[in-house]
Amino acid sequence: MNMDIGGAIKRLRTDRGITQEEIGEYLGISFQAVSKWETGTTMPDVTLLPKIAAFFGVRIDDLFSVDHEDELKRVEESLSHRLSERSRLYSKRILDASLQDDPDNIRALKLYARLNLSGANDDLLEAGRMLERAMKRSPLDEEIFELYFQVRGGGVYKARSDDDWFIRVCEPYAEKYPQNLGLMAHLIEAMIRQRYFEKAEEYIRLMQPDSGREYLRKVYLGDLALAKGDADRAKAIWNTVSEDDSMGQYEAGERFNRLNEYDRAIRCFQNAFQSAAPPRPLDPVFSLAFLYTKLGRNAEAVRAWQLIISTLASDHNDYDSETVEWAHREIRKLQGK
Repeated sequence: MNMDIGGAIKRLRTDRGITQEEIGEYLGISFQAVSKWETGTTMPDVTLLPKIAAFFGVRIDDLFSVDHEDELKRVEESLSHRLSERSRLYSKRILDASLQDDPDNIRALKLYARLNLSGANDDLLEAGRMLERAMKRSPLDEEIFELYFQVRGGGVYKARSDDDWFIRVCEPYAEKYPQNLGLMAHLIEAMIRQRYFEKAEEYIRLMQPDSGREYLRKVYLGDLALAKGDADRAKAIWNTVSEDDSMGQYEAGERFNRLNEYDRAIRCFQNAFQSAAPPRPLDPVFSLAFLYTKLGRNAEAVRAWQLIISTLASDHNDYDSETVEWAHREIRKLQGK
């Protein structure tokens, strides 16, 4: 807990649209005294706490505020679940208070964008504005541009936003910070979809993949070839991804799957899982399970779901989550039970 009583008073006062003069008049003190509390110069006398709490209609305990970081952690945890309206309003209040104290709080700006992602158009516009502020302050933060892509880019939100907007806003950052691989990846994807092929190739060449993402250039060069209508060249490029590159094999597998190259996709997904270091990601095994089911290869699909269960236990210490239950349900379904 934090003894920032002045900060709590400031948040309560501003949330309610109350002036320092009004609270000072109620307490029989000057507004300058209230100002000193809010800036942390002094603290209110303990005998005033019951009257301050009564003025705001809160408990005395509410004046002993939780640190912003603790509050933001609570908001972050709540966003991992389906939000009730009450939780949404609570999260909004916490984020408003954090940004009032520090308008450039990157963590709060990103959380606000996540909070607004499921909202209406006005919420998405506000999320976009907040992320544009965040990217100016922290241009190497990949998560900011991932969120901005969801808000302003194509794909899932295409009906409410547009790749051209994402390109216009983000291209200057990519030119200056090509080491931001998340930004570069989304920019290239948007350019390929919009058929800006020369620009896309230029940015693929500019990419500076780190030791864990060397596959990116090959994956996107293949995507570019496919968009130009040369599927054979695309497949040839994806086939050059190292079998020891777990993420590269997974991405190549997804692309072969979309082209109905099922045998090659299966080999890529198998390579992706086998080459991964613990704790091993399960995306390749989920892809295998779905693909085997699609192909009617039920026995192999069952083995994939069983592998998911055993890996959750061995690598993630997960024995009874919803994912585990889901895997058991799929096995029963495939076995006709």
